[in-house]
Amino acid sequence: MTFDDDCRRLMGLLAHEMRSPGAVVAGYLRMLKSSASGMPPREQKMIDEANRSCGRLMHIVQELSDLGELENQELKRAPLSIFTLCSEVVQSASDEGADVVFLCDDADRNAMIDGHEVRLKQAMSSLIASIVRERGSAPVEARGFVSRMAAPSAVITLTEPGGVASADDVLKHQATPFDRWRGGMGLSLPIAHRIVQVHQGSLWALPGSRATCAVALPLAT
Repeated sequence: MTFDDDCRRLMGLLAHEMRSPGAVVAGYLRMLKSSASGMPPREQKMIDEANRSCGRLMHIVQELSDLGELENQELKRAPLSIFTLCSEVVQSASDEGADVVFLCDDADRNAMIDGHEVRLKQAMSSLIASIVRERGSAPVEARGFVSRMAAPSAVITLTEPGGVASADDVLKHQATPFDRWRGGMGLSLPIAHRIVQVHQGSLWALPGSRATCAVALPLAT
């Protein structure tokens, strides 16, 4: 997914034009909510629903801004332990109630890439949230592998427990597209896909289930 100058300007313009009226509406809704204790339950419920919907719209505005920034700015990268980052993201999701674990062989755990820590955490958080959401109450297993094929890379998979055996098995399916336009996730999946791309990585689905994905990022040289 790439954007020309007109697309970048359109995203920036949309974010700018939607942010100001959205902030005004959100402010009035907060005022209403603070004085809603004396209102009938039906009116209180309407205010709560409007407040949640407004918050969702403002989140999408921020995502538009994030996507535009990814196209307009070069990410500053530094060496980082990608599997440590993944473990932290999985732990955060687990703390919030998701049934997800991270597994990695000790020999691979210190794999290093050149990356932007904040953006990669954003991408992995979105991907994990998507797979957890689609699997419902079923557990999710995140695994970290190192592939030392022609282009050495760190590979992260999100599947059902025991869903993959090795990095080489996963890499065979790189031509399988990942549907980043699925509903219910806002722009978080297109943003995650673009973050992976600007790190010269790839994102794809694994066969057998929509609720799977794999990410490969080049190892630091």
